[in-house]
Amino acid sequence: MAIQELIEKNGKAEGTLIGVDGNAFAILGYTERQLKRASWPREDIKEVMNTAMSGDYNNVIATCMSVFE
Repeated sequence: MAIQELIEKNGKAEGTLIGVDGNAFAILGYTERQLKRASWPREDIKEVMNTAMSGDYNNVIATCMSVFE
């Protein structure tokens, strides 16, 4: 499922990457925690994480930023 479809299904999570450590794993961890707080289903969070990790660092940033308001 595309990220946009997941956002339409679950809504965007509260959060911003400003102030988060620039390490890719720190960004992924923060994003995962925020999606859990927003009550996203586990399968959908896993899909976002897999999409974020499927490319380079810029893909991690772009994917994670897209799920935040």
